[in-house]
Amino acid sequence: MESRPPMPAPAFRRILFLNPPSGLYRRDDRCQSTVADQTVQIIFPPMDLAVMAAVARRAGAEARIADYPAEGRDWSALAKDLDEFRPTAVLLSVTTATLDVDLLACRAVRDRLGAEVVTIARGEIFDPMGVEILARWPELDLGLFGECELSLEALIQGKARAEIPGLVWRNGEGRIQKTPMPGAIDDLGALPRPARDLLRNDLYVSPETGRPLTVIHGNRGCPAKCIFCPAGSLSGYRLRLRPAADVVDEVRECVERFGIRDFLFHGDTFTMNKRWLLEVCDGIAERGLTIHWGCNSRVDTMDDERAAAMKRAGCWVVAFGVESGVQELLDKMKKGARVERAREAVAVCKRHGLRTHAFYVIGLPWETEETLEKTFQFARELDTDFFDFNIAYPLPGTELYEIALAENLIAEGDLRETGYARAAMRTFTLSPARLTQWRRRYFALKAAHISPEDRRWKPPCAQCSTTPPAAPRSSNCRSRLPAKTRCWSRCSA
Repeated sequence: MESRPPMPAPAFRRILFLNPPSGLYRRDDRCQSTVADQTVQIIFPPMDLAVMAAVARRAGAEARIADYPAEGRDWSALAKDLDEFRPTAVLLSVTTATLDVDLLACRAVRDRLGAEVVTIARGEIFDPMGVEILARWPELDLGLFGECELSLEALIQGKARAEIPGLVWRNGEGRIQKTPMPGAIDDLGALPRPARDLLRNDLYVSPETGRPLTVIHGNRGCPAKCIFCPAGSLSGYRLRLRPAADVVDEVRECVERFGIRDFLFHGDTFTMNKRWLLEVCDGIAERGLTIHWGCNSRVDTMDDERAAAMKRAGCWVVAFGVESGVQELLDKMKKGARVERAREAVAVCKRHGLRTHAFYVIGLPWETEETLEKTFQFARELDTDFFDFNIAYPLPGTELYEIALAENLIAEGDLRETGYARAAMRTFTLSPARLTQWRRRYFALKAAHISPEDRRWKPPCAQCSTTPPAAPRSSNCRSRLPAKTRCWSRCSA
């Protein structure tokens, strides 16, 4: 006898998952920046929405995904989709910088479909500030935070909201309530694979190859306690691994079903567990999967055996959170790494033909003119293939935010007016304007450093680097891009 499909609660029969038309942003909890602010201007697919859509399907709901910024579609397109799909619930992904613009989507839902439709927003900001946000936005019904896939599934199944972790909501009396942070999901293999069939996979393209690119989450969590990053606290400072065979099976599915051969293996610490990493790499090689991929790594989790296996499995670039060339700053930010390990990690990659991408964080409270200069010179010494200098951003809920508040370092004005390219806080000795000026100097180093064949990695035009792009891909803006590609930041130049 066949089992009946699950029945969702009536309020969650049809769910529209969306990135609102508020600009091209990285929307994972630990990285919230405009695409235009980064050296490598890749638009990644919204895998958080794709996994939640798969969870919704498993719970019996109908799901759709709309990524308005990537599709170059505006608020009128959202209104059209609401009229056509008639969702019973709408879930959107938000960032701290775009919060108030993002939540206009909830107002659009109310105006178009009425108060019966449940509006939900997901983002790390709802842990420290969820009660305040719901108080300011009556059009928003629910906020989700933490690893929220199972919380969403419980909502769809009709469980009592007071029993669902990671939730901010209004009770029957209109009073705003909040449950504790959900526990980290231990069995990542129990989560469904992302609903890639609901994505327009052609929108997400590798600027290195010009081919479709997707993201695979092989692990979650980070044991490091960097004061500027929410990744550790959101995961309980624990690294959890999907079964290696399951990761390789997802790679195979992407190749065979979706024709995708370019990947980012997403993970704060993808290379930390050596045995697991080697098992993933060996599985890719043994199955003859010809793919092209990159990953994030810590400088203290790279050696010759890892690098050789990664190269055999199709890896071409490794990104390191180098952060600073000053050991005192690494210690104060609680990075748990040594400056010399960055030299060693980059050298290992170069020996095995892997390209390197270094990320630096400037503008922590203890930053001075001297430490900025030392990091500047260290970046020149490391000579990585790509690099980004991001200004430290005090995300609410991080230790950096608490320090900045206690020391009165946050600049006047709203945090949502600043970001990784425009300083939101001063240091003990440097103004926000000075930090922003220093970042421009780093970009000048980038322009001088990148070789002619790699200029596709530079911002494609002046307009793209200064105006949040929202228009569709331009067919006539090909500056510094491969001939077969178009402007990745979707400017209208």
